Amino acid sequence: MQQFKKFCIIGGLGFAVDSLFFLLLNQMTDNIMLARLLSFWLAASVTWLGNRIYTYNHQQFTDVFFQWYKHMLTAHFSGGVNLLIFWLTKDTLSISIAFCLGIFVGVFSNYFLANRFVFVNSSA
Repeated sequence: MQQFKKFCIIGGLGFAVDSLFFLLLNQMTDNIMLARLLSFWLAASVTWLGNRIYTYNHQQFTDVFFQWYKHMLTAHFSGGVNLLIFWLTKDTLSISIAFCLGIFVGVFSNYFLANRFVFVNSSA
């Protein structure tokens, strides 16, 4: 349970990065989906680093790039659901609600995949 709490703290940081950059980028472009994708990619990289340093700091990892790559794959899998929900609800709900709804749907998927695919102890 402690690990999930740490994961959620880092997820909260990712949410803040995602939100801030989405709002900024949305003001800079007329393409709302481009703004959403760019903010997502930045937030996914921030959560990888945060989880590596904080949530899974008790584990030994060897290949940093490969781990980041696996994290980005799983983030895109869960992010695909995130973006689909955002896309489907953005016209019927407020943008803020659609944005949050998409993010919350991906939390458990991300946690499951992080534990079983991304942050697997390389010394095991």
